[in-house]
Amino acid sequence: MGDQTPGRVGARRLVGAAGLGVLVSGLIVNVYLAVVARALPPAEYATFGSFWALALVVGFGAFLPLEQELARRLPLPGDRQALLRAASGAAAVLAGIALVVLVGALPIIWRSLDGDVSVLLALGALCVVSAGQFLVRGTLIGTDRLVRHAAVMVLDAVLRLGFAVGVFIVGGADAAAFCWALVAAIVLAHLPQLPAAWRRAVAWERPLSPGARADRPSVRGLTRAAMPLLVGSVCAQLLLNGLPVLVVAEAGEANEAAAGVFVAAFTLAKAPLSMVVPLQSAVVPTLTRLIAADRRREVVVLLVKGVALLGAVAAIGVPLAFFVGPWVVSLVFGADYTIGGLDLAIILCGVLAHIGLVVVTQVHVARGRHRDVALSWTAGLLTAGVTFWLVPGVILSGEVAFGVGSAVGAVVSALILAASRRRPAEERNEA
Repeated sequence: MGDQTPGRVGARRLVGAAGLGVLVSGLIVNVYLAVVARALPPAEYATFGSFWALALVVGFGAFLPLEQELARRLPLPGDRQALLRAASGAAAVLAGIALVVLVGALPIIWRSLDGDVSVLLALGALCVVSAGQFLVRGTLIGTDRLVRHAAVMVLDAVLRLGFAVGVFIVGGADAAAFCWALVAAIVLAHLPQLPAAWRRAVAWERPLSPGARADRPSVRGLTRAAMPLLVGSVCAQLLLNGLPVLVVAEAGEANEAAAGVFVAAFTLAKAPLSMVVPLQSAVVPTLTRLIAADRRREVVVLLVKGVALLGAVAAIGVPLAFFVGPWVVSLVFGADYTIGGLDLAIILCGVLAHIGLVVVTQVHVARGRHRDVALSWTAGLLTAGVTFWLVPGVILSGEVAFGVGSAVGAVVSALILAASRRRPAEERNEA
């Protein structure tokens, strides 16, 4: 099954290629996390869990806007060589921002990483490596090379698992070895793909129609366009992965093992997100084409079907999480990891609300309404912060804050979308 010329890939190809790749890689990553948990005691796994969450915040969160902008702009006619050069410069700028944020938040990060210098250095290396990682992913998605994108994701997951098993076999007993193994897996899976992806993107460039004009892409322009998405992306990752870090940091030595159990259970419960979140950029080109063709009703139908599916999953999954979830957590991570069914049910409700928020915000991305994305995620994060402060008990507050923040963000995003759909209709009626 080979790649096709950009613009000829339909919805079935999207689901069949990107969806399958995300599914397989998500399953492998969860096996990888289970291997790490088996290799480390709960207290040490709390350190790795904090690194994992922070890696998603400063890696995925900082560079997802670059991937989304490339996914949106590359299908359009224009100078792809200039766009990719601008994207490379923007990736360097985003890496610098991530490192600055890392230094600024060092007091909290230092506590959550248990003062491990090696783990902190691995986190800094990840900020640099992620620039190339998401440049590759955005280029593949934007040129509809979804088969290659899926293969890279699976390769990345396989390397993570293979390196973790190797560390486990040689007797790695601290979190730092697994952290550096993760950085190495990302490098080997992505960076060798960049030259070929770049050449293919330029070779399949779509020239502008006669008389059409387009602004030449620049580092400053691309970075400025990505800033609202950066705000939304960082807020999204803080909502999803910042709360576990905050729980570990606030738990203290007396509750360090309990915090490690929470991180493991939270990681397992949010497994569906490891399959949905990486797929979000892959749907942007399809949504962009539907909206550009004024097929907005089809977008609305897709959203309604998504809400119905989430409701059905909640009706089945929440009771299962309550009654069966604790046994699954102990089975996957070991007998030292025990958690209540109510805790898992609360976390799962938050996961489903978070999926709804992810889906709705991609419509804003496809419409070019990046500020609406930032507003949606900011509302969710602020709500989560207030909830975390109000709810007693550091573990319970983390669980409830995640669910409430995700739900409020999804509602705000849906209301913004509904208002923006009514506005053009009102303007036409007035005309």
